[in-house]
Amino acid sequence: MRVSRESPVRLIAFVRRLWPRISVLWVGLGLVSWSRSSQVLFKLRSLRALLNRSGTPCGRPGDSTGRVARAVAILELLVLLAAMPLLLFPSYWSHWTAFALVGLLLVWLLRWAVQRELWPLTPFNGALVLFVVTIPVAVWASALPELTIPKLAGLILGLAAFRAIALAVHNRNTLGWGLVVFSLLGLGMTAAGVLGAGWPAKVRLLQPLVARLPRLLAGLPGAPAEGINPNQLAGLLMLYLPFSAAGVLGWWQERHPWPALVSLAGLGLAAGTLTLTQSRGGWVGGACGMLALAVLWALSSQRRWLRILAVVTPALIVAVTISTVLYVGPGRVGEILYGAEPSVKLEQAVGQISITGRVEIWSRAIYAIQDFPFTGTGLGTFRRVVNLLYPLFLVGPDVDIAHAHNMFLQVAVDLGLPGLVAYLALLWLAGVVTWQVARRGSPVVRATALGLLAGLIGLHVYGLTDALAPGSKPGLAFWVALGLIAALPRVVKARESWPADDPSLSPGQ
Repeated sequence: MRVSRESPVRLIAFVRRLWPRISVLWVGLGLVSWSRSSQVLFKLRSLRALLNRSGTPCGRPGDSTGRVARAVAILELLVLLAAMPLLLFPSYWSHWTAFALVGLLLVWLLRWAVQRELWPLTPFNGALVLFVVTIPVAVWASALPELTIPKLAGLILGLAAFRAIALAVHNRNTLGWGLVVFSLLGLGMTAAGVLGAGWPAKVRLLQPLVARLPRLLAGLPGAPAEGINPNQLAGLLMLYLPFSAAGVLGWWQERHPWPALVSLAGLGLAAGTLTLTQSRGGWVGGACGMLALAVLWALSSQRRWLRILAVVTPALIVAVTISTVLYVGPGRVGEILYGAEPSVKLEQAVGQISITGRVEIWSRAIYAIQDFPFTGTGLGTFRRVVNLLYPLFLVGPDVDIAHAHNMFLQVAVDLGLPGLVAYLALLWLAGVVTWQVARRGSPVVRATALGLLAGLIGLHVYGLTDALAPGSKPGLAFWVALGLIAALPRVVKARESWPADDPSLSPGQ
């Protein structure tokens, strides 16, 4: 239950003095947990490598342990696949969702009994512990379970997907299957978004085209009556635009033309769909993601002139952009990108929110963080809390403000400042892991690492003015991408340590 603004002044002052100290403690705990998990991961990997060299059975193909382990792994993937629609739409299949959660728990326990592996050993584990701890706290703090339970189910599904991918991908062959799963997930969500979106009327040249697109999925559970928000579709595509471009480069370098052509087709589909969304934040995020891919690719190159170019070119682009903004005026740039007039309706299905409206929404999100620093307002409750506790002046109370229009503010609103610290730690670790892998891996592994990292950069540039809220349906792709990143060090390690005289166990090239 929220403490009202009529609460004693001393209590409010005490809480506001206390929460910065608690946040610093959470940061320290996160760094210690990350350090400890990295040390344990290194020791366990060294022990496993020693056992493999000494001939101890470790589940190799052909022995009974390996067959049982593979059967359990396949069973987990099948259970996760069956649970996916139930957790994506928990309010539609409310009774079956509980069975899906029980099924996931049982298969996790079975895997632990067979392989003594309850959770994959990854560099993300310390930050994940902090993140997971904040989830039940945010659920407890919520006064609106009808809004919180769908987001909770989405987060559980995301964490389960992270676990499954991080456990399943361990060499080049399984990495290929992981990339297929990630691509099919994006293709399915993109198709659902295109066939169920409420298209905006922002760019006149695109109106004849979007008017011809059928709305075959207008009745999806949980979707607004106006249709799926194209801005959410644009946020999903932030992950796939640089990923597809990197796939073209990586597969072409390894002389595999068919996967390169498939990646090129995916790049065209992602770019075309992003154009149709007419999301200005998506366009900016996509451009930044592609620029980040080019810079990261050049910086990881062995050629010195490319590394120099990778430093000079972004600096020039930033200088020109800042000069243009200062010359035109920040207010005018915001009006060009997000509309000259604050929209009274806000058209939540279309996402037409002016820069003035966004600034007001950000201020209300900051008020909510100040009032609920430890717990947040609860998963998915901002759309109701903002009108009840922090009314907007530019927008009527009947308008649905789904999120804070900023990913970092949204995480803090949903999970509190501890959740934001854990989320930032996950992003930092993703950058460190992908950069290390890109400098050691084969061309395809390097392309995968840099494509995923550039996608995360594009997503969070988009997330400066929009958001994929924790537990949202497109957010599942974020967790799958994070699972692939967590598995990449194992792929590189398997390639480096594989014996040259044992071709029968080749990880695939």
